[in-house]
Amino acid sequence: MRKVLVNEKNMAWVTCEKCSNTSSVDLSNLSKISGSIHIINYKCVGCATVFEVACEFRRVNRKEVSLNGSFIQQQPMEDYAGRIEIIDISKTGIKFKTRVKYNFKPGYILKLTFTLNDGRKTNVNQIIEVKWVSGQIIGGEFKNQDQRTKTDIGFYLMT
Repeated sequence: MRKVLVNEKNMAWVTCEKCSNTSSVDLSNLSKISGSIHIINYKCVGCATVFEVACEFRRVNRKEVSLNGSFIQQQPMEDYAGRIEIIDISKTGIKFKTRVKYNFKPGYILKLTFTLNDGRKTNVNQIIEVKWVSGQIIGGEFKNQDQRTKTDIGFYLMT
């Protein structure tokens, strides 16, 4: 399935899988629906081929990764710590999977530690706030991110 990023004007450029024709698509009608990704059936204006397109309304790019790390729960105070696999990362947040299911809820604060697979093997120690939980998959937003970590992750996302 093709994936396109939707810009701030709710427009996306879609390239046909069959004829490689590229055209712009107005997705304003989808921007009001909750969720950051919407699947549409797109009909190519060049050859009339119909195919699915995942339209991503995120304002920051995410990078799919497979990085090992660990967490320590900070708030509420519990004695939870464990190993995680980072699934994707952006400048503002992270998605990861725990090895076992924990009773995390939105608002919980965790400290994550992991190493980027960049040339410098950059170590990241970052506080996150849990935003959503789906079984063992957790989405979190970075909190109190220092400038060095912002820069390290920013450069990492460009590679």
